[in-house]
This record gives sequence, C-alpha cells and structure tokens, in this order.
Amino acid sequence: MRWFAFYLPQYYETVENDKWWGKGFTEWTHVKAAKPIFKGHFQPVVPLSKNYYNLLDKQTVEWQTSLMKQYGIDGFVYYHYYFCGKRLLEKPAENLLQWTDIDQPFFFCWANHTWYQAKNGVKRVLIKQCYGDELDWERHFHYLLPFFKDSRYEKKDNKPVFMIYDPNFDELKPMMKYFDSSCKKNGFDGIYIIEVFSDASTPNNFSKLIRNKSDQTEKICIREPAVSKAIWQYKQKYTIGRLFRKVCRELAYRGIISSVEKYDGSKLLEVTFDKEYPRGDNLCHGVCFSWDNTPRHGVRGYIITPPTKEMFMKYADSIRDDEFVFVNAWNEWAEGMMLEPTERDGYKYLEWISEWKNKH
Repeated sequence: MRWFAFYLPQYYETVENDKWWGKGFTEWTHVKAAKPIFKGHFQPVVPLSKNYYNLLDKQTVEWQTSLMKQYGIDGFVYYHYYFCGKRLLEKPAENLLQWTDIDQPFFFCWANHTWYQAKNGVKRVLIKQCYGDELDWERHFHYLLPFFKDSRYEKKDNKPVFMIYDPNFDELKPMMKYFDSSCKKNGFDGIYIIEVFSDASTPNNFSKLIRNKSDQTEKICIREPAVSKAIWQYKQKYTIGRLFRKVCRELAYRGIISSVEKYDGSKLLEVTFDKEYPRGDNLCHGVCFSWDNTPRHGVRGYIITPPTKEMFMKYADSIRDDEFVFVNAWNEWAEGMMLEPTERDGYKYLEWISEWKNKH
C-alpha cells in the first residue's frame, strides 16, 4: 500500500487572491487570524518553529520532500485548479516541473469546483467551473502533458494517474475518452482515472472513498453533534449577520452553547469496519487525522476530533490490501488537516504513519 497526501498550493500571493481577499492573502492569513470559539477550542494552530513558508521558495519544497520521504509518504496529490484555460495556484507545480533535482513523486487531483465568496450571508461566484468542448480539452491536455511525461509523475501500467474531485458532470466521459486517446498518441497506454466519492451526509473530506470503475458509494459515517439544536436551526433559517455571529461566539466561549458541530474522529473510522462498507480491488480509501475549518468559516465551521492512535492503526490494518491510501491532507492548515509538524503536536501523525509502515 502506498501513501499519498493531498497537497494545497495556496501558500503564495496571487493576483486573484489579492483582488478577492485583500493584498498579501495566502492560506496563512486565515491560520494566523484564527481565534478560539468556545472554551477548550485550540486556536490558532502554529507551525513548528513558526514556519509560515512560501511555496515559491525552493528550500521549502526541498524541506517538504525530505520530510515526506523520512516518514514514509510516497507522494503528493497536488490540487489542480483549471477553468477552461484559466489556471489558479499553478506556480508550485510548474516550479516543481522545472526543479528536476527535487525527487518528489506527485500527480494531480483536478479540483473542478466553482470558487465562491460568502460575505454577510451573501454568496457570490468568484470563478465558475466549466468544461467546454474538444478544443478546450485539447488545450487542457497539452498543459498537462509535460507533467505526465515527467518521470516523477505517478503512472499506473504506463498510464498517467489523474484524479477528479467531482466526477458528476456531463462532459466527463467524452473528455476522458479524449484524454485517453491523446495519452496513447504520446507514448502512454492511456490515462488512469481516479474518481472521488463522498457521501453527501458525511462530514466533507473526512474519509473519502476513491474509485476507478465501481458504482459503489460511501456509507454514511457516524456523526456526534455537539451543537445546540435550537441555535443551529436558527442559523440555518436566517441569514447570519455580524451581530448574531458575535453573540454566538461569546455565548460559545462562555460555555453556554456550543456553536460549532463536532464529530468524533475515532467513530468516523470505526464505521468503516461495518460489514456493509464497500470493499473491492477497485476501491481505495482515505484517512484524515483531524479537521477544524473554523479559521476559514468561523461559527459556520465544524470540527472532527483526532482518532486515537489505536483506532488509526486498526483502520490502516483493515485497508492494508488497498493499492493506495489517500491522506487528507499534507498542508490544509486553515481546515485543520496537516501532516506537517505543529508547535502543539510536533510530528505526531507522520510518526503514526511511519510506525505502521515499519511494522508492515
């Protein structure tokens, strides 16, 4: 079993983020500004040695590569943002392509979702995902081709691996047929597509189910809410204004209410041992050690507590026959999912993975 971690490239300034979120915005902006919402809520999370890195710095990429190899991570899954010719957050992958001396295995996950901005209860589109026609597919493929040809890019049976975050769009089959044919014209045996599936009623991104050809879907995970039902219903029914958010935050901090949903990480893993949970040679599973997206969403966020080490080991044992396991994530700091070391936990989750791999 090979371990790949999802990799967020939003740690450098871009023209678009400056326009949408303010000058100098990166993912660190949310992380540094985070505050506890209730008593016992641990925020902000600080990188070990306050390493608020810039992904355009080569030394940072060298450090990340050394760290992943030291602890047994087999590669990164770079989020790839592509909107009919428009690219976002593309520089880290493009730099890696040029830095051939950095031996970092990787492949792309096309994060093909529309980008939104929510302010004062109003949600607006920043950039809409569209899929175009064959001319657009050709342009997209030829952008990807230099990456596919790179020796560090992951291949399966001489097919470049390409993950699709949301496979539910009408153009998927003809587009991937075009990609497959184009790969064959360029010396490959086709393209290897991995589709991502997660149950809509499951906390987003916790334990993704990855497939390449099955129609099975993920069983709902057990959830452990820690939210006042009346407050939550009110928040769902009415626009959350600035004053209401402030009141919720103050009441939560005083321990009067819990304004953030919480889920038990061990229970979320435990459900996968249910005999009805989908299995099969064509399925790969994911794991997430924690989640807290309140730095990004405030009281609209939610939290997944870390599983115990014992539960993680048991889960890893249960999926040991999978070809891949996908860790969410290497560096999703504003959503509380990171293998990178923190001031509080050090290298804990990397050490868990390394220990499991050393035993197997």
